[in-house]
Amino acid sequence: MSRLLQRTAIAAAFNLVALASAGAFAEDSNEAGDADATWREGTSMTTDRKSGPPQDNDAPWQTDPVQVTARGTANDWPSALATDVLTYQDAVAAPTDFQDLITRVPGVGATGQNGIFETFSIRGSGANGILILVGGMPITAQRRAGVPVAFVEPALLGDLNVTRGPAVVHFGAGALGGAISIEPRWFEAPFVSAGYATSGDEASLAAGMGSERFSVAVARHQAGDSEAPDGTPLNTSYERQSASLQYRTKLGNFDLDALLLPSRTENIGKSNSRYPVRDTTYPEDSHTLGRLRLRHASGFEATVHAHEQYLGTYNQRPGTPDSFAAVSSTDFGGTAQQTFASGNFTSNIGVEFLGRRNVNGYDARGSLLDRVYSLRDGEENSTSLFAVTDWRATQELGFEFGARATSIRQHEAGASTSNNDQAFTGGVTWTANDWSRWTLNLASGYRFPTLEERFFTGVTAQGDIVGNADLDSEHSEGIDLGYALNAGNWGGEIHVWRTRVKDLIQLVDISPDVNGYTNVGEAKLHGAEAAIGWSPTAELNLRSSFTVIRGSDNTGQTLYGIPPVSADLEARYRLPKLELSARYSHRWKVDRPGFEELPRDAVDIVDADARYHFTPALNMQVYVRNLLDKQYFATSDELSTYAPERSIGINLNWTLH
Repeated sequence: MSRLLQRTAIAAAFNLVALASAGAFAEDSNEAGDADATWREGTSMTTDRKSGPPQDNDAPWQTDPVQVTARGTANDWPSALATDVLTYQDAVAAPTDFQDLITRVPGVGATGQNGIFETFSIRGSGANGILILVGGMPITAQRRAGVPVAFVEPALLGDLNVTRGPAVVHFGAGALGGAISIEPRWFEAPFVSAGYATSGDEASLAAGMGSERFSVAVARHQAGDSEAPDGTPLNTSYERQSASLQYRTKLGNFDLDALLLPSRTENIGKSNSRYPVRDTTYPEDSHTLGRLRLRHASGFEATVHAHEQYLGTYNQRPGTPDSFAAVSSTDFGGTAQQTFASGNFTSNIGVEFLGRRNVNGYDARGSLLDRVYSLRDGEENSTSLFAVTDWRATQELGFEFGARATSIRQHEAGASTSNNDQAFTGGVTWTANDWSRWTLNLASGYRFPTLEERFFTGVTAQGDIVGNADLDSEHSEGIDLGYALNAGNWGGEIHVWRTRVKDLIQLVDISPDVNGYTNVGEAKLHGAEAAIGWSPTAELNLRSSFTVIRGSDNTGQTLYGIPPVSADLEARYRLPKLELSARYSHRWKVDRPGFEELPRDAVDIVDADARYHFTPALNMQVYVRNLLDKQYFATSDELSTYAPERSIGINLNWTLH
């Protein structure tokens, strides 16, 4: 789909919402469901992997059962992997973007530079070592830093599934250290939200409507440049328009659903320590995703999907000509799978295909017309076979086994490469009683070098990059031991884990301001995550978490993207009309920086909000981000600058009941 058609799709979605009749609103007044839900007891859930009633040995065992749609490409819930499910509506102080939301999960840390293009790592694996699915579609990386999901508007998000540890079998090639699956929010009733925050004069507007059969939503979000607490200018501006169009119906014994997600973000500032002397802007980041899915009650499921994307970069540096770069591609693919049960066994087998076409990358210096293509009409085809079996040996004991094999072929300018790889997973769950649960998982993973890593050579926001056509695939092996507890008004979960990565792809210095890629041999990562929740009264909920991660390569050098040791405490107090929430986070100092990182001081960060319900349909949220106005570096990246100053915001939300 061309960018003109993408704008048309967004405009059409805006018009559908704006022109909706009062009759349509009234028709759906009883379909509100949980569209404006603001709080759930527990961050994860228990749900049958086949979208049926809960079963004891399915999802990670937590507190309340809620329906979750965000999963991997395999239609099977990873029983023994560390998994959290969250929603934007549950978050304290309305996080600015997806990255700020996702880094609140234990084991997930912020990496890269500031702004909405900030990236993240899962258990120390970052960049392209994380697989991200949006609407079940794998999102391929357009940048060396990995996949920023800045194009996803937070207000349009539904379930976010964060899986920590090698998860290739369930999610697909690329989930070397973890995976994130995102499903859009389904609006069953008319919804309008408007917000403003002082930092950068951030403003947002979102609206949606729908029924049991369709859901339409649009959003506009923009911000200007902001400042750090000491007045340091931050290049944090952007303008984003996005939409979500969904439809579902029945065709005999089949369920058919369709999804279209267009998004266009313009003038994205790259906030780093070089600004304003050196100014990097992303003039355009465009995405159009589409999916058709067919499901049968017998367990058959078939999906086809496509994703067109474009990212442009503009750099201004004193004493040198302006430089430009762009990367674009059209991705398409599909999955066919069958789930069947026999006795105490439930199995899922399937095949997945992902193709990439028109993968182009160029840079230009002095004039945008003087383009030099280092990546022209690149192509990629990958095919995977996967199988997962769950065996409920006894009421207390369950096992899970699975495997995936992938074949990939990449082509660019007469050069071709091909690779094959396999991954395995094995898990055990033991529910000794009705209040505790043990899990053990052994898994392997892999990820193939991207076309951009192999062949793109040119300018980036951090400097020049040189591709390496001889890169090998990365491989990981991980072990995770988990324990979950649910005793009355107490609940908690702890995981200790270890991962070994072979043939790790890392950036290396070639010359000043020029980096390249190489396989560094072997890396080892280990750590622990703990979370505990306590509800001393019906009105008060407390949660706390702790994360420690360590990782180094075979030379002893700390890996890039290892987050600082951190601890969080979150409190919510709920009255009939008023909800008060606060979140405290402590980050210990970073004294073991990795490649292109610097030591950082410890910091304490507090966010808070209050939500008042005027009526069941109308509520107002007042929040403060960085309540203590702390000045701190957002990440350990050597080019990271300060986080924004204290920001006071307000959101008005209305949902028809």
